[in-house]
Amino acid sequence: MPGPSPSPYVSVIITAHDRTEYLRGAVESVLAQTLAPDDYEILVVKFVRDAGLDAWLAGQAPRVRTVTDESLPRLGQKLAFGIGAARGEVVCFLEDDDRYLPEKLATVAARFRRDPDLLYFRNRNRCIDGLGRVLIGPYARTSPDELRIVGAARDDLATVDFIRHYGAEGNSAITLRRATILPYVDRLAGFSTSTDWILFAAALSRAGTLVVGTQVLSEYRLHDSLSQSSSQASRQRLSREIVRSGEALIAIAGGTRAERAARFLRGRGAVVWYLMDPDAPRPSASTFLDAAWPAWLRREPTFAIQLGWCAPRLIAPRSTANAFWGYRQRDASRQRWHTETDRPSVERPSLPGGPPT
Repeated sequence: MPGPSPSPYVSVIITAHDRTEYLRGAVESVLAQTLAPDDYEILVVKFVRDAGLDAWLAGQAPRVRTVTDESLPRLGQKLAFGIGAARGEVVCFLEDDDRYLPEKLATVAARFRRDPDLLYFRNRNRCIDGLGRVLIGPYARTSPDELRIVGAARDDLATVDFIRHYGAEGNSAITLRRATILPYVDRLAGFSTSTDWILFAAALSRAGTLVVGTQVLSEYRLHDSLSQSSSQASRQRLSREIVRSGEALIAIAGGTRAERAARFLRGRGAVVWYLMDPDAPRPSASTFLDAAWPAWLRREPTFAIQLGWCAPRLIAPRSTANAFWGYRQRDASRQRWHTETDRPSVERPSLPGGPPT
């Protein structure tokens, strides 16, 4: 089996936490890329040992480098470790339950080679279920044209449109130049959620081009383990993590073209925390203004919904927090995903004696 080039152009960092059932499929999707094997390397950084899966991963060496380290429980720690160990000029990220389409790496490598100013590229996903079947539903806003933020000048409208079309697509849709995120790996390591926003803020704070493309290049898996616990303690941890990541974004973006976007993300996190946690502090007026910035700029009424929840929150904090959580869950369920049964996405067979992949 051919090994990786001493100087691969692309490094793919695959992160896995406390599940193993999907990881083999993720790795196989990267091994099956149309990009020449010498042009990319694969690094798997995971948290849990699994004898059958670990033996299979060892069999993929030297094309796949695997690190299993129980001292890296947070997603940000695994990302930071992989970025530090990567040798490519360009880094792509892949969550263990997601997959790449075969042309993903060839497409992004060509774009970054063609445009030396390109710092950050986000492709579109298609959604699959736990069995790998393609799902149909209103996952994220789409645009017939690419969204671009160009150069050092701050363009508020372009930034807002970038955020509005971001969707919940996570790290698996992101490619960026390694030098863009290297100064912030220590800060990235402190987080288990919102790491995709930190990657975005790091790129936006630099003078260069950011792009949301139109091409579907990866698969985002929707399954039960993505659901967040409804316990009060879990909701509080989630909310506080969102706010803490907002503070990290401000630290990264302060004094750069990314600061306004970072203030919005921090403000939005503070308002959501206030509505989800009855013990959360009331946001300041400036925080509310920061959170309303995209809605105001685009003259959209969306932020008024959250403002409407703030009035009963003042009177009955605990019942309002429970009701708001239920509203968020019902809003997610209204997406009405369904399986496109006539065109399933193919899954690999199970490892002998192991879980399905």
